[in-house]
Amino acid sequence: MDNKKKHGRRLEIEGLRAVAAILVAIYHIWFNRVSGGVDVFFVVSGFLITTSLVSMYRREGKIRPFYYILRLLKRLVPVAWTVGIVTFIAGLFFLPVFLRQQNLGEFLASLFYYQNWQLSFSVTDYLAKNNQASPFQHFWALSIQFQFYLTWVALFLVAMLVMGVWRRFTLSRVLPVLISVLVTGSLAYSIYLTDIRQSLAYYHTFTRIWEFGVGGLLACWIGNVALRGKVAWIASWAGLVGLVSTGVLFQVSEAFPGYIAIWPVAAAALLILSGENAGRYSGAHLLQLKPFVWFGGISYAFYLWHWPLLIYYYALTGRAQVPLWDGVFIIVGAALLADVTIRFIERPIRLKPMHLPKTAATLAVLAAAVLVSSLLFQLSTTNSASGDPETLEEEQETNDPNPGAAVKSSEGSLHPKDDYDAPLLPDLAAAKQDRADIYDDGCMVGYEDTDVKVCDYGATENPERTIALVGSSHAAHWLPMLQEAVGDEVKIETYIKANCRFTMEENEEHPDCTAWFDKTRERLTTSAEPDLIFAVGNVPPQHEVYEPGSAGFKEAREFFDDHDIPLLLVRDTPWYEEDVLECVEKHQEDAVDECQVPREEVLSRDAEWEEMEVPANTDTIDVNDYFCDGETCYYIVGNVITHFDSNHMTATFARTLAPVMKPAILEALEDDKKQDHG
Repeated sequence: MDNKKKHGRRLEIEGLRAVAAILVAIYHIWFNRVSGGVDVFFVVSGFLITTSLVSMYRREGKIRPFYYILRLLKRLVPVAWTVGIVTFIAGLFFLPVFLRQQNLGEFLASLFYYQNWQLSFSVTDYLAKNNQASPFQHFWALSIQFQFYLTWVALFLVAMLVMGVWRRFTLSRVLPVLISVLVTGSLAYSIYLTDIRQSLAYYHTFTRIWEFGVGGLLACWIGNVALRGKVAWIASWAGLVGLVSTGVLFQVSEAFPGYIAIWPVAAAALLILSGENAGRYSGAHLLQLKPFVWFGGISYAFYLWHWPLLIYYYALTGRAQVPLWDGVFIIVGAALLADVTIRFIERPIRLKPMHLPKTAATLAVLAAAVLVSSLLFQLSTTNSASGDPETLEEEQETNDPNPGAAVKSSEGSLHPKDDYDAPLLPDLAAAKQDRADIYDDGCMVGYEDTDVKVCDYGATENPERTIALVGSSHAAHWLPMLQEAVGDEVKIETYIKANCRFTMEENEEHPDCTAWFDKTRERLTTSAEPDLIFAVGNVPPQHEVYEPGSAGFKEAREFFDDHDIPLLLVRDTPWYEEDVLECVEKHQEDAVDECQVPREEVLSRDAEWEEMEVPANTDTIDVNDYFCDGETCYYIVGNVITHFDSNHMTATFARTLAPVMKPAILEALEDDKKQDHG
């Protein structure tokens, strides 16, 4: 038997998959970075899917898209859904309850092959950027892969259409042209988007299609361009060494895909081109050895298992780094789980004859069952939150079991440690989502975008007065308070952009903020002309972007003073070093006592705020005494969790500040009215 092929397989390609999977795991586990191994998977997938579709056309004279996609799902779904369901269930036991909503969303995105777009949104979502690593994060590659399968079937159908119109053209002539056009456009777009927004480019489907396309071109041309003799021997080793060195030479997670992705793609291409003819002692010959071939056969399942094992290792041990032998244990465990999954789940289902209607019906029933179960789970989690305004109002009518900021006495002292019979609000399971409507409504301008986006809340029909809420996410988390305090009487317009404070200061880290704030100021002083601007007037000690007390904040205040628009500036709230929810989850019943920090660590600039120069049009308010007493700042005040991360208020706690802040808001509006009639 030819040692290079077995049952139609090119064994070096199985070995190539093995090396790619092992590299992915090694770099994830010990180096906390990526290796370029996924790019190899993409090239191999492009090669194999193109070969398969060409074979179908030659065998049947046509492409049967529905049949082909179902056959792919029959092979992909058993492993992916097994790993996904087991991972989600394990997360209910091993991960904090406040991550359940996040994990549910990523679970569905993974099983239905849009996880890459879910992550694309996350990296442009200011709040989501600090999310903990998800046990489903690695499904992004499978999502792109399946989207490629759909794209490639469509590409073949286009080729059939061209051949039907121009009958002198054959598939071997049309297909390479179509693929070449797609590869050129995708690579150009990948280089462009990586340069301007790498975090989005990394998960974008079209920035990756060219990698599959290279594999497709290899499948079209392999008979004419395959390497032989010494050239093949050298190329095989060059490809293998190039692949292994990718993660060493490049910081893949920060530079990919772009032009740097050409390196691992070229390495994979060299191995495919030389593999059948490289001879003994070549890199390709090494990949044909039985251990590599076996591992290549389970590489798909291994890739899926290794990541959740790593994430749960971090969760259970609390470690930030993986020791050598612990990492070996993770790799061995993932390999064993992969072998069991392939042997007892994937292979029996794959080898079973496919009956088209029955297979389609089975997949539809499974999809419906997952969706219904997920919906029921989400409803049960959401209903336990008790953090919405209606529920909060009902709760507070019964002896204030969750008074929040109202726990501060009329004498001015804070009593955050009072005992309550009622559960905390918001419930931990939904606390991560207890935030301003701005986020769900898509009203925050994202990274690198400088357009002004305005959303209206409160009394939007024929309002007598308008408040403009302006600034970053630290302005956004005041929206629930404003809605509760004056939403029935005043229109609230939001002008919110991630990371952009109420300052005219330029900063190198976020240069787009300057352009956005310029446009915002122009709109506010020309067409909008609100009766009051509500903004955060300073930065906390922990802020690394803006200089506290810098001239830029003063310039912004003076600018609106010159345009006779009053300001109400609120002092920024505590910014903690740790995630508040993690502390509350960790300490459970003792969280009120354990989750607190010295005031001076998070609010050390009292004098700076008190001595801040403000023009005549500006009022200020400081409510940090509702988070802190003279010495300590508390994560739980009045039986309400104050933050849903390290530095953003929960909507529930913000609403409890409404009675405190309403007089200052109304007074600022009254002052403006007096000026109007003065």
